[in-house]
Amino acid sequence: MTLQAGSNRDLWRRLVITPVATGAMAAGLLAGAATAAAQPAEPTTTETPTAAAEDAPRSCTGDDCKRGEPEPAKVNADQVLMQIYTEYAQGDGGGQVSKLIDDAVNLRRQGFRPSNANAEALAAALEYRPHQTPLVEALRNTIAYQRKLKAQAALSASQQGPVAGPVPVIPGMTGSLG
Repeated sequence: MTLQAGSNRDLWRRLVITPVATGAMAAGLLAGAATAAAQPAEPTTTETPTAAAEDAPRSCTGDDCKRGEPEPAKVNADQVLMQIYTEYAQGDGGGQVSKLIDDAVNLRRQGFRPSNANAEALAAALEYRPHQTPLVEALRNTIAYQRKLKAQAALSASQQGPVAGPVPVIPGMTGSLG
């Protein structure tokens, strides 16, 4: 005759421990798969700097220092916005980036251009994709700057008074206009 009490306890342990262990193992596998890097670990270029270029002392003053060094490429804010807009143009159902880029482009169409710093931040944030947090932060900062410009424009327009100005009085005119 077999003892029934011991098998129930073992069955209960198997029913609880097996799913927990399986879940932990699956989470470990998923976490290991998520750490795959988007960039190669080593540079793919085979260029090596020459020893003469490294050893040559460089002394310069004023404009001489800037010779030979390429100017940093200026980022065009409109081009960066359009690039992001074409990639993420989904409308209201497209997610956070889609809504933010839609707001930024609408403000740009109203005449409120992002600053050069905003354009550089947007271009730099594109380098971090598929991670979208830097892009979301850059878009939020861009929209905040554009809204600040819009508020300043509205404030200056309200302080200037009416656009048409005073009504001219023409000699010989009789009657009221209103």
